[in-house]
Amino acid sequence: MEGAARECKNHSHGPLRHHGHSWPNMYEDKDLLKEQDVLPLVEDYNSFDIVKATQYGILERCQELVEAGYDVRQPDRENVTLLHWAAINNRLDLVKYFISKGAVVDQLGGDLNSTPLHWAVRQGHLSMVILLLKFGADPTLIDGEGYSSLHLAVLFQHMPIIAYLIAKGQNVDTTDRNGQTPLMLSAHKVIGMLHILFSSRLEPTRFLLKFNPSIKAVDNIEKNTALHWAITSGNVSAVDVLLEAGSSLDIQNVKGQRPLDLAHQNKNRLIIHLLSEEEKTRARRTSRFLRILEKNEFLLLVVSSLVLIWAIGYVVDLNSDSWLLKGSLLIFLSIILSVFAR
Repeated sequence: MEGAARECKNHSHGPLRHHGHSWPNMYEDKDLLKEQDVLPLVEDYNSFDIVKATQYGILERCQELVEAGYDVRQPDRENVTLLHWAAINNRLDLVKYFISKGAVVDQLGGDLNSTPLHWAVRQGHLSMVILLLKFGADPTLIDGEGYSSLHLAVLFQHMPIIAYLIAKGQNVDTTDRNGQTPLMLSAHKVIGMLHILFSSRLEPTRFLLKFNPSIKAVDNIEKNTALHWAITSGNVSAVDVLLEAGSSLDIQNVKGQRPLDLAHQNKNRLIIHLLSEEEKTRARRTSRFLRILEKNEFLLLVVSSLVLIWAIGYVVDLNSDSWLLKGSLLIFLSIILSVFAR
């Protein structure tokens, strides 16, 4: 996150913030599309260099400069290409034009060594993401922080982009450089007020769980599950939804800590309470099932005996001359009987 802030500061151009490389506040996303077409009223567009023309979306000026010999693949002094600037400012026509002139769709650039798709995802431009993918952009590529496009969509809480990337085949359990899945990243780092102010349905952890990610997966370094990571960061909302989804309370991380052990270490009373109550609830469910088995033990014994007798008769009456086959099946049944008897 710090790297993202650093990059957007370094790549901010001009007095109008929305034309520069800056990641918007989450509540301002809805205004971007309205703002992005606002052009300066005084400046002469003919004096714009190609970067500024790209940021403001002036196709005619860009065409003029490219036809005059400007190489669309050439990065600026900050190692940022025109395709990056067009992507972050949602200039769809310019992206089409630059690609038609030879721009590399997955060109790396900027402080975070990102692709234009990474920039579009960070900014939340779904239409740009769709366009870049149509032109062959690779959503599995990672940036300088080790994040794929799906990780970035989760980190910046762009749910429509999350859904689109998964619908287009992106693995919901894809891992970053440290082996963290998007679910782990959400549980660990997305602790904003968005889900509290609006609706828990907007919370990325809950949203990701709709796509059946692995809740047992662990990262490469700490061997933490998503639940471990939620506890580590004190993400109460994520802990709650992960418990609701059935996350294991028994998996140990590299330090041998179960989720409850980690909560005690962090001294988070609310999370300790949630985990303790969940353990009690699951223990009651297990004991209730065992009590049902004990209560109906005689009936189960009768039913299992009848099934076993039927199975033995079926094996003996098999329309086969192979006693080896029949003998093998009978041995298999005896093994099942011995296991059941225990």
